[in-house]
This record gives sequence, C-alpha cells and structure tokens, in this order.
Amino acid sequence: MKAIDKLSEKLLPIAAKMNNQRHLTAVRDGFIVTMPLIMAASLFILLNSVIFSNDFVNRFIDLSYFSGLAGIVNNGTMGILAILVCYNIGYNLANWYIRNGNITNKGFSAVHAGGVSLAAMFVMMPLTSTVTLTDGSTAEASEVYLQGLTSSSGLFLAMLAALVGTELFVKLSKFEKLRISMPENVPPAVATSFNSLVPEVLVIVIFAVAVFALDGLTGLAVPELVNKIIQVPLRGFVLSAPGMLFLQFMSDLLWVFGLHGSSILSPIKAAPMLESIQENMQAFELGKDIPNIVTEPFVGSFGLLGGGGCVLALLIAIFIVAHRKEQKDVARLAIVPSLFNIAEPVMFGLPVVMNPIFMIPAAIIPSINLIIAYFATSVGLIGRTVAAAPWITPPVIQAWLSTGGNVPAGILAALLLVLDVVLYIPFVMASNKAAQQQDA
Repeated sequence: MKAIDKLSEKLLPIAAKMNNQRHLTAVRDGFIVTMPLIMAASLFILLNSVIFSNDFVNRFIDLSYFSGLAGIVNNGTMGILAILVCYNIGYNLANWYIRNGNITNKGFSAVHAGGVSLAAMFVMMPLTSTVTLTDGSTAEASEVYLQGLTSSSGLFLAMLAALVGTELFVKLSKFEKLRISMPENVPPAVATSFNSLVPEVLVIVIFAVAVFALDGLTGLAVPELVNKIIQVPLRGFVLSAPGMLFLQFMSDLLWVFGLHGSSILSPIKAAPMLESIQENMQAFELGKDIPNIVTEPFVGSFGLLGGGGCVLALLIAIFIVAHRKEQKDVARLAIVPSLFNIAEPVMFGLPVVMNPIFMIPAAIIPSINLIIAYFATSVGLIGRTVAAAPWITPPVIQAWLSTGGNVPAGILAALLLVLDVVLYIPFVMASNKAAQQQDA
C-alpha cells in the first residue's frame, strides 16, 4: 500500500497538469466534435460491406448501384476533418483564455480565433500539387487544395496552424493600440470584427512571410516539413505494437488512480489514430489490402471490453466467485453500464480506483488482450478494423462491426472476455479473503 501511495504522489500531479494544460485540452476537445462525422462515414462503409456490395444480398436484389454513397459521404465527413479540427482547436484555446481572464479585451471573440486558425492553415497549404488522373498518370495541378491536406492526413498541419495562430492572435489582441474602436451604436458583430481586424491581418501576414521564406530558402512546403519532423515519427510510435501497448498501459494506469487516461492521452494518439482508420476505410471501400492494424476501433474492440480495465470481466468474475454482498450489489448496478463500455460505476463504486488488489489486473489485462489481438490480426486470423463503431457498442458486437462484419474478430473478442474473467477470478477471491480477515 505504501508503494501505491508513493506512486500516486508522483503520478497524479503530472497527470493532472497534463489534463488541464490549455493546449492539450484544446486539442482533445477539438477532436471530440468530429466523432459524429466519423460515425456517419463508418455507417456507410458498413452498409456498403454488409448490403450494397454483398454478393449474397445481390443474388436476390441488386443494390450495387448504391455503393457509391459511401464515397459521397466520405467527402463530406472524413474528407474535411482537418478543417473542423483546426477551427475547433483555435476556438477552444481562445475560450480558455477568455474563461480564465487572461484576456480582458471585451471585443475579443473565440469565433475569430477559429477563423484565423483556418486562414493560417490554408496559407500553409501549397497551391501546386502532383495529382493522379483517372487513367493512372500524374500531372501538376495549380490553385487546388488536396483532400489529403483537408482530411485526417492534414491533422498535424491543422493543429500547428490552430495552436500557433491562436497564440499569436491572443498576444496581439492584448495591445490596445492595435484595436479599432467603433461607436457604441454599431452592431456588436461589426464592432468585434473591426476590433480584431489588425491582429488577424498581422497573424496572416506572419504566416504568409514564414511560408514564403521557407519556400525560398529550402524549396519545401510547410506540410512536407511537418510530415518529416512531426507526423512520421509520432505516427510510427503510436501505430507500432510497442507504442500502442505503452500508451494503453499508461492509460489504464492513470485510470486505476482515478484519472481518465484515454482523455489525458488523446492529444497524443488522436491524429495518428484518425489517419490510420481513414486509410483503412478508404482501402476497404476500394477493395484493396487494409494497411493498418492499430486504430482506435481496434483498441476499443479488444482492449476495452466493458470500458477501461476491461471491467465487464471483473463483474462477471464477481457473479461467479464473490461472497461479499456489497460487491454483488455493485456488480448488479454496474453490469448494464459496463455492457455499453461505461466503466465509472465499477471504477469508483466497487472501487477499482486505489484498490491495491483490483488495480493490478485492471492496469494489465487490456494490454494482454491487445497483444493477443495484434498477433491474431498480423497472422490473418481475424480481419483488420475498417469502421468506427460507436464506443458504447457492446463488446463482441463492436469487434464484429469495426472489422466490417468479420466473424472471427467477434469470436476472438468473446474468447478474450472469457480469458479476462479467468484472470480476474483470483483477484476477486483475494479481495474476499482480505475483507474476511478485516471483519474477523
């Protein structure tokens, strides 16, 4: 218990600072708003797989004509993720400054911060790019923005534009001499626009000069530089087996100390994970080999059975071997939320948090599941994830949906749940014995 207390004393302050750090919070909340769009794209990917392009269904009624719907929906959802994320990060970061009283300018608007973030992002995009034509040949196209930069592939550029652009905008907005004051009878929207006019123009000019100088000195576009310095190394870590396991273990370790690990680490994982699932969805839609094993749906389908710590298995183990009435009472109340991957009733009600017995399996079992699932996927025993099923989708069903209806994936998730129950049983028995000794 002393070791746990010491670890808690060192870990909790660091995690709390990360959770409240303004830039990480803005990035995390900026990604959350994209989830409905990802679900919409995933829905049509599943419809395409299970119905529109399904040979069995088309024997009775030919619905292949509707298979193009998935591509249309993808253009309006996954294809614009970077734009939405950029605006929302700028908006969220500016709102943090407003809420915390760091900017007293009443004319300052978070909406303008989102707008200038978008402007900065598009300023950094090259207007001449190499494109692939329908016949497979390539050509140079000018005055176009590639979807590769407005979709998940452009998320790092979007984050850079939003964070740097908003910080510059906030700092410049604090200078009273840069404000254009309007008469009181002028509508608020007009007054705010004029109030922000000079700071916004300066931000755009700063970005434009930096892009112009970079191109002149190196011949590189900003997206190329961001890709080489940030995107490729971070993606390589997050989407690797060791990186996935490290982040999952840290997430579960934070959970058992009472902190929402997934939320804290999402600024690190979100961009690579979104890019990987979009690549899988596009490959699946085109009938190509699925490139990535590690995606957010993969982690959710196999490493979060019942929520953080795979606590659904813990509840089942309690029903099987527990003798303590209070444990069974909590299990009865928590079983339904856990079936929809809501772990809080178990984490704080049993509790698992700061419980020296249950902390150990809750922090380790999800990583064990992911090791097994990663191996099974890599050798072709189960399909790769190609859709983002809602996180509240019950275990087993979630694995089946996320892999586009792959039955072996659903079977593996069920087997992992059984394994998790077996792993939790000794700890439930130990908990009962410890409680009996305290009662004696």
